[in-house]
Amino acid sequence: MLLPIFIMIPFFGGILCWMFEKYNIKISHYIALMIMSIMLILSVALSLYNSQIVFPRMYDPYWDFEYNSPWISRFGITFHLAADGLSVIMLILTSFLGIISILSSWNNIEKNIGFFYLNLLWILSFSIGIFLSIDLFLFFFFWEIIIFPIYFMMVLWGYKVKNKPMCVNRNFFANKFFMYSQCSGLILLCSILFLVHSNYVSTHILSFDYDVLRNISLNPFLETCIMLGFFLAFCIKIPIVPFHSWLPDFHTYSPITGSLDISGILLKPAVYALLRFNIVLFPHSSYIYSNIFMWCGVITIFYSACVSFSQTDIKRLIAYMSISHMGFVLIAIYSFNKIAYQGIIVHTISYALSTSALYYLIGRLFKYTRTRDMRSMGGLWSDIIWIPGFSLCFAVANLGIPGTGNFVGEFMILLGTFFNHSVLVCIVAFSLIISALCSLVMIQKTYFGLCSQNRNSILIQDISIIEIIIPTILLVVLIFIGLYPNIILNIFEFSLNNIQTIFLNSILTTRL
Repeated sequence: MLLPIFIMIPFFGGILCWMFEKYNIKISHYIALMIMSIMLILSVALSLYNSQIVFPRMYDPYWDFEYNSPWISRFGITFHLAADGLSVIMLILTSFLGIISILSSWNNIEKNIGFFYLNLLWILSFSIGIFLSIDLFLFFFFWEIIIFPIYFMMVLWGYKVKNKPMCVNRNFFANKFFMYSQCSGLILLCSILFLVHSNYVSTHILSFDYDVLRNISLNPFLETCIMLGFFLAFCIKIPIVPFHSWLPDFHTYSPITGSLDISGILLKPAVYALLRFNIVLFPHSSYIYSNIFMWCGVITIFYSACVSFSQTDIKRLIAYMSISHMGFVLIAIYSFNKIAYQGIIVHTISYALSTSALYYLIGRLFKYTRTRDMRSMGGLWSDIIWIPGFSLCFAVANLGIPGTGNFVGEFMILLGTFFNHSVLVCIVAFSLIISALCSLVMIQKTYFGLCSQNRNSILIQDISIIEIIIPTILLVVLIFIGLYPNIILNIFEFSLNNIQTIFLNSILTTRL
């Protein structure tokens, strides 16, 4: 019963925030913060307990924690949740960024605070559901339902451009996000149904269970078609070029807290799903098409890095840089190398922290300057006593400077991929120069040069303690991961071993 609690606590916590709003507006803040603090403590306790039992179970290929209950038995659907080290590390990341999201919205949300926290906690609850679901129908359920709180958050609290036509307001881009997500969900549902039907035809067992479906044998053509369906559904959400256009628009018009959630939490389920489902369920076709997918990653890296140069909105610039980094993750996933897989997780966590910090700092910058257009900024370094320094730290962290978790993640990805794809890695390495230039351009245009508008320097220096605490915590965690990555690597080592072992066994069996 432990695993369902992780989904239920933020779900009912969101309802409590909404109910108690009418009694006291501020109480919703404290309820939300308490809920996510409990979640973080439980997640860390789960990882500590997992580390104690992992040694005697090091040859056990199955789950560390599991919950299974009948749901729609007629169709073979169960409420099946399970967790290993990979799931646990995602729970910790979700809970930690949930606390950061709540703190970042502490004094910024002025209307419908209870309903805002209901949506935020439901996003976190459904994200956890994605990370824990082992029944594919249950996974699809959480994959789809998470769209609605995100949509409401953007429509009700997103960035509003006054006196602009419909095509440039937040409702339009919320609908765009909704349509992309619906397309992803429809493709995923069809692929799941084909997979379940194929299993039923060959075994006469109707089941959506991951443990059952990963052992079926499909003919090559059918496996390729279903695998491509899963891959396309997940790539829309990562996103990979050419399915990326929703992300920059979403970041531009979403509230700061929405951006934190998207960059820190909501892009991770797709990465997790590619590792958990595509590699394990379809090892043969994944291996055959791996080179094509890796070149898709290369195109994504260079295209997004080049497009980010032309951006004038600082949030769009960071959004395109995020897409570029997702190309690194895609390459590593299809390298089928254990070191690269470890690099994916470290890189994903570190990049989530540094990007979330940058979005938070942009929010503070917007509060003081009322603009995100870099052409209207400049000369801010001496006017703001803390934002430029933190911005520079997180910008260079995104580049993978040694001493941060980003460096460890990128190095492991490139090293692991280099063993079998040395030419491709050499080409990708040139993108690091473009990324470095993008970050330098962002810092130069925003904080150096001549002032482009009249500002009230007194207001800019009027800061609260919480505005210092949030980036400080994120920076400390980022450096801690960079200096002691083994703490994270030990948590998910055996779960990645399982994924790679299942994949290699399938490939070797085929060759024999």
